[in-house]
Amino acid sequence: MSTGFLAFSESGQVVTDMTVLISQMQGSIVTAATNGSATLPPVPAGRQRFYMVVPLVDLNREKGKRPGVSISGNTMSWAYSYSTSGWGYFSANCRIYYGYY
Repeated sequence: MSTGFLAFSESGQVVTDMTVLISQMQGSIVTAATNGSATLPPVPAGRQRFYMVVPLVDLNREKGKRPGVSISGNTMSWAYSYSTSGWGYFSANCRIYYGYY
């Protein structure tokens, strides 16, 4: 969805373009604190995909780690990575929101 202001000259040429693309959330996935992947719905032509990782636990108190996320085509993958030396680190359960803008 695009919203904003367009001004045209008498010949029909765009002289002012103050439009913006509004983001659209498509869904979310809970990681269950494990590595994984999911097939996402396609995005409309010309739009860009986004994602946002939100922890479902207190990361400061517990030393939890969020997963790294990658998207290739319509496949989103996530994986946890942290130092295993010592103690106290764990894969934090997170929700990954995704959509397009």
